[in-house]
Amino acid sequence: MKFSEKQLLGLLLLLATAIYVGSAGIPALLDDADSFYAEVARTMKLRGDWITPYINGVRYMEKPPLFYWLVILSYKLFGDANTFTARLPTALTVVALVFVTTRLGKLLFGARAGWLAGLALATSFGTFLFTRIILPDALFTLLLSLTLYAFLRWERETEEPQRWVLAIYAFGALAVMARGLIGVLFPGGIIIGTLVLTGRWREIFKLISLKCMLLFFVIALPWHLAIGTRNPGFYWFYFINEHVLRFLGKRLPKDYGTVPLLPFWLLHMVWLFPWSFYLVTLLKPANFKAAWQEQRRELMLPVVWVLLILLFFSFSSRLEYYTLPAFPALALLAGRQCEKYWEAQRNWPGLVLASLGGLLGIALIVVAVTLAGQASGDMFAQLKDNPELYVYYLGHLFDLTPESLLALRVPLVLAGVAFGVFLPLHYFRPSKAALLALGMAFFFVAANLAFLVFAPRMTSKPLAGEITRRAQGDDVIVIDGHMEEGSSVAFYTRHPLLLRNGRISNLQYGSHYPDVPPVFPDDARLKQMWEENRQRIFLVTFQAKQAQLEALLPANRHLLARYGDKLLLSNRLD
Repeated sequence: MKFSEKQLLGLLLLLATAIYVGSAGIPALLDDADSFYAEVARTMKLRGDWITPYINGVRYMEKPPLFYWLVILSYKLFGDANTFTARLPTALTVVALVFVTTRLGKLLFGARAGWLAGLALATSFGTFLFTRIILPDALFTLLLSLTLYAFLRWERETEEPQRWVLAIYAFGALAVMARGLIGVLFPGGIIIGTLVLTGRWREIFKLISLKCMLLFFVIALPWHLAIGTRNPGFYWFYFINEHVLRFLGKRLPKDYGTVPLLPFWLLHMVWLFPWSFYLVTLLKPANFKAAWQEQRRELMLPVVWVLLILLFFSFSSRLEYYTLPAFPALALLAGRQCEKYWEAQRNWPGLVLASLGGLLGIALIVVAVTLAGQASGDMFAQLKDNPELYVYYLGHLFDLTPESLLALRVPLVLAGVAFGVFLPLHYFRPSKAALLALGMAFFFVAANLAFLVFAPRMTSKPLAGEITRRAQGDDVIVIDGHMEEGSSVAFYTRHPLLLRNGRISNLQYGSHYPDVPPVFPDDARLKQMWEENRQRIFLVTFQAKQAQLEALLPANRHLLARYGDKLLLSNRLD
């Protein structure tokens, strides 16, 4: 059965919607960024303040507000703040990004290559992984892609090209409102680099327009002026500390790690899996030379797009998800290469992928079967700690031991089927794209199940439920550490938190404003509150801190609940 271009696009968007919107409600919001950003948006909605982001009564001004506004809109349109409504804007953003990537691919390499590019983006491991948590990066990636789409339309427009220049500036301004100054730097650098390297540098001047600049400032300037007026010190913190010093690796506080340079680049083979096996064929000199001779002008945009972003972060602090804005460009190149190899008689990258998929699938199923007869136990008591590896996005995978793998038997089998059946079949069957997509969709089901298994390591929602069930009146909730260690407790209890020695990390700067409530008790203050027993205190802590707490709070320490490596203690049992 042959599908039309519109039907294929509809099927692609349906698949993307099923993957991303369909799984937006699971698992529960994770501690750290996931529930942190959701709670910022909830707090802004509660305060009725759409200018200054707050969380737990403290200013949080690291990021511009466009992403928060979309999450607030989701809360208003689709129900109160919950797991699904918090993640929905990101999920819909990914679906829109898949659509824009197909349009970019069609303009550059033709309709089929564009559709394959959209499919590659929708079903790549990294796209799924990096958009499972609530971050503004997916929104920024969409706006960057729209800016570059407007640029391509401007290049090809014969009538009224100026409207596309207006679109470039409008989308660029929105990108600034989503992610800061890289909203200008990235699209501007990619467009200028593309024009210069294709010998069209004079066309840069055609993109300079006072009317368009005015539109840009009308969109991007009001919020910056409003928040700067209301919050003294904002401009230094936002522009210098969060942009310049962050790029130089000197941002205060230095609460972030950096992935070593070589893994930072090589891990893109994982993030673009399985399509990366076709993408890397462009690294073969003969292939790149042939492609360059055939489509030099078309290739220039995605090549500059990828290199600018990867090189930018190579000289800055590096975390893997920072390069999400380059994924559409990588998918464009992968889609082009898929079309070329699938039309050729020799599909050696497909053979390599099929062979690796078969071996990986067999290995995963063998591991799952081997574990089947073993006795189960407390998975989280058997995990190791490898804090030196947590700078990597998947660093916690190294915590697994053979004993702890027992809880992952079902995801392992499903992943084994996804890799061991669908990836080999794609080489032998004509419906290659459908088989790769089905294989990855199957794998995403396995990944979601693994997320649920690992939930006790990543979320505190069950403890929040226990607190909500017991809480009365003026009870106090304390997180044993900084906000990110228990942000899901704040989101699910709808209750302000006290943070033991928590004036660190992302709230450090905002904590020094004079109107900040006393939410950062030190050890002495916590001990005093605990022993006075005037209020019931719920303390969320961790097994690793248990000995320290026993010394600090020797009496009236009651264990109410345990979830993974997290403990819920109280000074009262009533």
